[in-house]
Amino acid sequence: MRFAKALLISHITDLAGPSEALENYLRHRSDVLGVIYHPFHYCSDRRSLARKYVAGRLTMDRKRIGWALPNLLTYAKDVLCSLVFFFLLGGRYNDCVACDPLNAVVAIALKKCRLIDRVIFYTIDWMPGRFANPLLNRIYHALDLFCVRHCDAAWNISPRIVEVRRSQGLPDERNILVPVGVDLEKITLADKSDRAPRDLVLLGALSPSKGVDCVIEAWPRLLARFPELRLHVVGKTPNNAVEDGVVYAPYEPRLRELGDSVVLHGVMNHDKVLETLPACDVSLALYRPTDNNLSRWADPSRVKDYLACGLPVIITDVPEIAKDVAREGAGIVVAYTAAAVEEAVAAMVGNPDAWRAMGRAAVAYMERYRWSAIFDASFEAARRGSAPSGLPRRGA
Repeated sequence: MRFAKALLISHITDLAGPSEALENYLRHRSDVLGVIYHPFHYCSDRRSLARKYVAGRLTMDRKRIGWALPNLLTYAKDVLCSLVFFFLLGGRYNDCVACDPLNAVVAIALKKCRLIDRVIFYTIDWMPGRFANPLLNRIYHALDLFCVRHCDAAWNISPRIVEVRRSQGLPDERNILVPVGVDLEKITLADKSDRAPRDLVLLGALSPSKGVDCVIEAWPRLLARFPELRLHVVGKTPNNAVEDGVVYAPYEPRLRELGDSVVLHGVMNHDKVLETLPACDVSLALYRPTDNNLSRWADPSRVKDYLACGLPVIITDVPEIAKDVAREGAGIVVAYTAAAVEEAVAAMVGNPDAWRAMGRAAVAYMERYRWSAIFDASFEAARRGSAPSGLPRRGA
C-alpha cells in the first residue's frame, strides 16, 4: 500500500496508541506525510504539534500553544491549530485519516474546499455519555453523526462501535472494523521456562475506572501470602484528574505507602513500554464495570501490549477482548473486587505451569494483530468500499 500525500489528524494522550501506530505505518509508505496532534487537556505537554515526513524522513517537527484553557476553548484552539498547521504542512493532501469528530469535521471542511480528496473518520473512543456536561455531550454526538454522514469511510475500533454506526445508517461497505494491533517486530520475548511469576504490572493512566483502587486494596493481602511479589506501575495520574465530572486525588502517594514492593516507573514512550513488559510476569487490566466506562466501547491498547509481550492478563469483563482472553486461555476474567484480584494472582503464582501456558496462549492469540496487516486491509477496504477480508474478527 502506497500513498502520495497522506495526512493524519488526531488527539493523543501521554501514552502511545493507534494514532502513533498509524503515523509509524504511514511514514514508511507515503511520499509525503503530514501529522497534526492535539494532546488532551490532562497531558503533561499540552502543545499541539505538526510533523512532516518526506520519503520517510522527518523534515518538520513543531509544537505550538499549550495554554491551560476551559474545555470548549481548548477545542476551539485545536480547530484553529489544525487549520494553521494544515497550510504550514503544504495545504493539499490526497488521503486524510481524522481521529474523533472534531478533527474529522476539520478534514471534511477541507475536503469540501477540494484541499483533501478522501477522508477516513477513525473512531478510537466512543460512548453515549462521552462528556459529563450535557451540552458538550450533545455537541459531540451531533458532530459525530455529521462525520459519519460525510466521510468516505468510517474506521471503528470495536464491534460495538460498528453496531452504533450501522444504527446511524452507515452502509456496511463504509463501516470498517479496525481493531487495535501491536508492532510485534519491536518485541523480544523473555525465556520464562524455569521462572516462577513474581512481577505484576499495571500500565496506563491511573484513574478510578482503571481499577487502581482494587489493586491498592488487594496488595497488602497479596504480599502477606507471597512476600516476593513486586508491582510495577507504568503511567501516572493525569493532570487535572477528573472522571465523570468528579475530581480525584493523585494515586502516587497511596501507591508509595504500600512500600518498596511497588515500583513507580512513570510515563514511558511506547517503544520503552514494549521493551519493559516482557520482563514482567502478570498484567492487570481491571476496568470498573459501569455503563459509562469508555473501555466498554473500546479495544484497549494496554491489553494488546500485555498479551503480545507474553503476559497473562487479569481482566474484568468490560471490554470485549475479555471474552477472547477467556476463550483463548490467555488470562483470567475476574469480578471487580479486591478479593477476586487476589485469588486470580494467587492462581497464577501458585501454579507456574498454568501461568506459562497462559503466556504461550497470549502470544499465539496476538499473532493475528500485527499493525501493518491491519492497516493494509483497512485502507484497502476503504478504497474498495467493501468489508475488509484480511482483518481478524472477534471470536475468530
